[in-house]
Amino acid sequence: MKAVIGTAGHVDHGKTALIKALTGITTARPVEQARGMTLDLGFAHFDDDDGNTVGVIDVPGHERFIRNMVAGVWSLDLVLLVVAADEGWMPMTTDHLKVAHAMGIRNIILCINKSDTVDTETLALVEEDALEHCLAITDEIPESITVSALTGENINALRKMVLRQLRQVERQPLGHSAHLYIDRVFTVNGIGTVVTGSLADGSLKIGDRLKMYPSGKDVQVRTLQSYHRNLDEAEPVSRVAVGLKGVTRKELERGCCIAGRDALCQVTDRLFVRLEEGADTSRRNREVEVALGTWNGLARLVYIKDTRLALLKLDKPVPCFWGQSMAMIRHGGSELIHSGRIVWTSDVAMHLRKRLQALLNDLPETLAPSDQLRLSLDLNGYAPLAAVADGDAFIDSSDYLALGDWLVSRTFSEALRERILKLLDGEGIAMTLVELSTRLSVNVAVMEQVLQGLKDEDKIRMSKDAWMAGGGASEDDLGHDGQQLLGRIRAAGKDGFEADKEKVVGGQKLLRNLVRLGFVVAFEGKIYYATELYDQLLRDILAGFGEGERFGINLARERTGLSRKYIIPLLNKMELDRWVRRDDNDRIVLKLPDVHDKAA
Repeated sequence: MKAVIGTAGHVDHGKTALIKALTGITTARPVEQARGMTLDLGFAHFDDDDGNTVGVIDVPGHERFIRNMVAGVWSLDLVLLVVAADEGWMPMTTDHLKVAHAMGIRNIILCINKSDTVDTETLALVEEDALEHCLAITDEIPESITVSALTGENINALRKMVLRQLRQVERQPLGHSAHLYIDRVFTVNGIGTVVTGSLADGSLKIGDRLKMYPSGKDVQVRTLQSYHRNLDEAEPVSRVAVGLKGVTRKELERGCCIAGRDALCQVTDRLFVRLEEGADTSRRNREVEVALGTWNGLARLVYIKDTRLALLKLDKPVPCFWGQSMAMIRHGGSELIHSGRIVWTSDVAMHLRKRLQALLNDLPETLAPSDQLRLSLDLNGYAPLAAVADGDAFIDSSDYLALGDWLVSRTFSEALRERILKLLDGEGIAMTLVELSTRLSVNVAVMEQVLQGLKDEDKIRMSKDAWMAGGGASEDDLGHDGQQLLGRIRAAGKDGFEADKEKVVGGQKLLRNLVRLGFVVAFEGKIYYATELYDQLLRDILAGFGEGERFGINLARERTGLSRKYIIPLLNKMELDRWVRRDDNDRIVLKLPDVHDKAA
């Protein structure tokens, strides 16, 4: 049983002392001990009877540090809500419980601490009042216990209560794969950059290659430590220190996220969220502070009329996951304004917004990975294949097909193919991958897969990085070296690419392949022209002539602007291709190009 629990509650109600009594570890730093107040997150742990380690996060109770408190509760399995018997329920107790509930934590133990400071009757009244507050805020009555961190009264009973609840915890991962929101960053001699956080939804191994968000930079796990023990593999949910290769301390901060490469982590400054039941959405749009994972920052909250939905316009892009719990706090204060779950993590085309709103309204109250998949398929016609779980009905459905890393609706695929062919249907029309993707509002990676399918059926081909209708050789099949050489030949223009004067590794083989596929034309003297240039020069020379008519070399030079060095090889190639026949110094026209021919 791997688990992480944390405290919540008003300042000076004994949270840090309670953790010391429970674990034997003092989480307060010297400056915090001097001030008698927790300022930032503290960390401790204890072992259960089976040798499993339970992590403990101590959070600050003062309202000025509510953002630090939120950073500590995002991944908790259970919260110890601490209320001092000599003070009772306080405003920050309310705020802390609301935030914990907003972040999706449903396992709560009410701890009435400092039981040694009041008589039995007062203790009972404080406990009853606190339970009533819990019921009013969460609609549930949590387990409760009275303890004294100072005398040790009922600490063992609290420990047993915690372990019993943790054994009953049912986690509902949303298919995010291994990820860790960073709460601390530091440097260790001999290791380098180290981050700490609570590992969720998957394991990490030494050597694993991960993505760092929001930058998207590749990093690698150098070392792993959990609860002061070196590990080869860390399991969720546990407190982990990860030594990272490929990143410096300056590139990381609290709120960043490291995740497996297959994790569906999104980096966005626009979020659609579904607010809590009964949320008051009648107010005007407002500025709020948003907390998700260990990140917090400002956002503009825009209510969507007659729904529980809202759009959050964040002040900076943030790493997040579909279905993730989040909290919205009053800007500059500690009051929770809304809780919610992320239900859409990317921008959406204007013509799809009403459709998206309807689909989001129809989502079930309890979200599952298949809901995200169905949502994306219903709205866009495609979704990441990584989002498909084993045994999911989508896999066996004849309505969908796998294209690369994507699951695509067959209906959508057929409609997209028709739209692509219609766009490319016309003389000389060519569009790049990005142009097609933008024009048709389709993900670039999905568009690329559909284009490859059309190319395989010989319906389109690529030329000069653009797609055009019709079959034949396609430049994307040339490989990097072939495409590089073709680019050099095109750049040479009318000066020609002279193979004897250019140094190209494997050049002869590449040139033969380019000639064979029809991308370049070989002239005598090992001079090469791009095919489209050759075709254009041919049309320029023959323009206005009829079959059987003749012209001289000087006219050909005048029409093409070529010197004698290149015009003779060009005319000889035209003769070889049966466009003309030589008669002394003249050339007689044998046939004419179609007036509609254009360079490929």
